[in-house]
Amino acid sequence: MTMVRIRGLHKSFGSLHVLRGVDLDVNRGDVLCIIGPSGSGKSTLLRCTNLLIYPDQGDIFIEDVKVNSREVRPEWVRQQIGMVFQQFNLFTHLTALRNVMLGLVRVKGMDAAAARSKAEFELERVGLAEKKDAYPAQLSGGQQQRVAIARALAMDPKVMLFDEPTSALDPEYIHEVLDVMKRLAEEGMTMMVVTHEMGFAKEVADSIIFFNQGQIVERGSPEEIFDRPGHERTKAFVGKILR
Repeated sequence: MTMVRIRGLHKSFGSLHVLRGVDLDVNRGDVLCIIGPSGSGKSTLLRCTNLLIYPDQGDIFIEDVKVNSREVRPEWVRQQIGMVFQQFNLFTHLTALRNVMLGLVRVKGMDAAAARSKAEFELERVGLAEKKDAYPAQLSGGQQQRVAIARALAMDPKVMLFDEPTSALDPEYIHEVLDVMKRLAEEGMTMMVVTHEMGFAKEVADSIIFFNQGQIVERGSPEEIFDRPGHERTKAFVGKILR
């Protein structure tokens, strides 16, 4: 079953045409990795998918719901589509537990006891049960990003979007975050991942798209994209990344 369906997506910022008619399907339980040069529109694609940015033209469906319809509340959309950013965006005055609880109480309207139980479950899921009372300043970058993942998971999303989630991390902490993402993939979470971690993409992705100048240049399996790309632009990019 198709979980995410995007048709004819366009987005401009002033005279800069960032997305140029993107068509994309992501099946339930699949991991789609999005690679390409900086400035090609990858992050804008994710942000349009969960309506942090509204597209100028085109349709976005989660299952059978057109989410960029006037009748659909953006807050509802963001409960269906979790997002993890490059920066962790945690509240520095709240513990890890309270950071995860916040959306459950304010958005979902859960009582404090239920929200606490759910938050503890999600922190354990990302390997941080023992850090629930720590503040962000007491956590490593990898731990903070895992709290951010737990916060997104707590809303029980149907899809998880990751926008270069390891790019702000020191190398020693990258594997912590990638390991959590691998486990989510094994659990069947539908994921769209913008990444420069080609090893992760090779190992975990069901399919990869190469994105350039606001368009999907090529889509294929990891083997097709990395070992035998069909488009010259893809070949040039992969050749630089993997050499």
